[in-house]
Amino acid sequence: MKNIVLIGGGDQAHYTIDIIHKQGKYNIVGIIDAKEEIGSEKFGYKIIGRQENIKELIPIFCIDGAVISIGDNWTRYYVASQVKKLVSDFKFFNAIHPSCIIGEHVKFGEGIVAMAGCIFNPRSTVGDHTFFATGAQVEHDCIIGDYASISAGSITGGYVELGDFAAITLGVTVFDRTKIGKNSVVGAGSLVTKDLPDNVLAYGNPAKIIRPREEGENFLK
Repeated sequence: MKNIVLIGGGDQAHYTIDIIHKQGKYNIVGIIDAKEEIGSEKFGYKIIGRQENIKELIPIFCIDGAVISIGDNWTRYYVASQVKKLVSDFKFFNAIHPSCIIGEHVKFGEGIVAMAGCIFNPRSTVGDHTFFATGAQVEHDCIIGDYASISAGSITGGYVELGDFAAITLGVTVFDRTKIGKNSVVGAGSLVTKDLPDNVLAYGNPAKIIRPREEGENFLK
């Protein structure tokens, strides 16, 4: 069984711990967090250090890899980039709930978190450090970019492309063969019927562009 750490001690860690426990594949040796007091306890595990100290923590705790338990897309990117810069061959593992349905020929990257009841239909490609909340559904032949996320109850049609850092929030439906650009966010309950460019916030039925978004802008506020 691999020894892993969670990076991020917020609410996302609680969900991720539940997934890892149900997977039964990894042993959690602790949580790395930028703000929580080292030595304190969160969700039954100790805060063992900061991500900038990962190189020193690896031999102490016999760490084989990590899962980033952070909801915001860009924050996951900054954390993963910092860790890889410090330890170039560091491994990130996937936390995929056993109740998820995975079709044939689905390709997964690394560092993916998928909560209970997600569906990944055949021939879809799922990028690195993506996040899928409860019941998110990815139809056949979709491409989900790195550091993207799909919130609870959202559904993509077939052949949908979701750009890097893009986010589909709660209860969104995306029509077949639609492209949502890099760093774009679709607001809750929206119906996306046509392509959206990079770096926009869109909302409504049908979804319309509300305003531009900056690179690095958090979508979880």
